[in-house]
Amino acid sequence: ELLTQDRTPVTLRRSKRAIRMRLQIDGRGELTLVAPWHSGEREIRSFFIRHESWAMRHLGKVEKLKALRPAPRYQSGDTFYYFGEPLTLEVSPSDRKRPCVKVRENRLFITLHRETGKTEGIASVKRSIRDFYRKKAEEVIRDRLDHFNAHYGYRFNRVAFRDQKSRWGSCSRLRNLNFNWRLIMAPIEVIDYVVVHELCHLKEMNHSPRFWGLVRQVAPEHEKMKKWLKENAYLLSA
Repeated sequence: ELLTQDRTPVTLRRSKRAIRMRLQIDGRGELTLVAPWHSGEREIRSFFIRHESWAMRHLGKVEKLKALRPAPRYQSGDTFYYFGEPLTLEVSPSDRKRPCVKVRENRLFITLHRETGKTEGIASVKRSIRDFYRKKAEEVIRDRLDHFNAHYGYRFNRVAFRDQKSRWGSCSRLRNLNFNWRLIMAPIEVIDYVVVHELCHLKEMNHSPRFWGLVRQVAPEHEKMKKWLKENAYLLSA
């Protein structure tokens, strides 16, 4: 098990595609060490020790950003993001037995049965928001896949939507595509970048100049979108 000096856990992920080891930190402060598949334990620990000071500096920056985005209470007044725009949550009682979720202008409305208790209500609001986002993410991302693949014409198999800790998308050697449903909280141009990124891995399972050349064909500002995700990932939580 890898731990930083302040006992922050580090997830080790071995990758058959990785050429070299690297440390990465997502917007939620999750620290991951990506290592080539056959890396030895001693080699991994040596790399980690050499780069731990870098990790600690960047973890501190992430913690400062997270302080700007308090953990949601799943009650009226909370802020959630949708296509990059902030929505204020409004929870109201209803005679409906099942929660109802709607977005209108800059509000995220959720109705709960009027006899729902506080603890049950918080859990229900959290579940309703996530279900709503997951469903919308699937609708939008499948549509964008079709849109951009009209240009590329690549064959892919299964498309899945997950709550991944350190990835916004992935492409397997079996030609399966995975997307993080939290992407629905990002601007549409950022969603498009991730979709194009994973589509292009169907042709190039690497990040070579050829790969980025494919991405650039329909996403010429991919560097800008990549930077947005890196700097604003802390906003994309629900």
